[in-house]
Amino acid sequence: MTRLRLVSAAGIAAFGLAALVLDGLTPGFRPQFTDAQLVMKIAVLGAAGWVDTGIDAGPGDELLFRASGEVSLQRGNPAAGCGPGGLDLITVQQPIPNENLGALIGKVAQLISARVDEDTGMEVRDEIFILFPIGPEKIVTVPVKGRLYLGINENVFKDNGGEFTVFVFRRAI
Repeated sequence: MTRLRLVSAAGIAAFGLAALVLDGLTPGFRPQFTDAQLVMKIAVLGAAGWVDTGIDAGPGDELLFRASGEVSLQRGNPAAGCGPGGLDLITVQQPIPNENLGALIGKVAQLISARVDEDTGMEVRDEIFILFPIGPEKIVTVPVKGRLYLGINENVFKDNGGEFTVFVFRRAI
């Protein structure tokens, strides 16, 4: 059974107002893709932050993910490479605190407002969003309407390299 957990947006203010984390699928669960339609294949660059998939999802949509590839969480450091399951390491500044560092994660976001920060000149997006771990393979039932984004479970991207290749499927309704 999937559980919903509220995560405070303090510390991730540039990304939104509130977040929920989806977790708790049975370990070792392997989805069958026979009744799902491929929606897209997308590259999630290690240094990109959140990648907009262009997919708008609604409550009850069942999305299936299958990922491969490798990212480096610190270019030039061979011990910092990982696949979509991430490294067996947890830090205090990850978007999903209790999931592996560098693991593939997703976000479904509803944009509330966007503005330009007067001091930095950067866009600040106020969003309500759901975060969920994906790893190498996962099925997620979307609880809210919003845009699907993919990223890695790390907040420092500038020194990252590599990419994950992600296939996104939608189960036929």
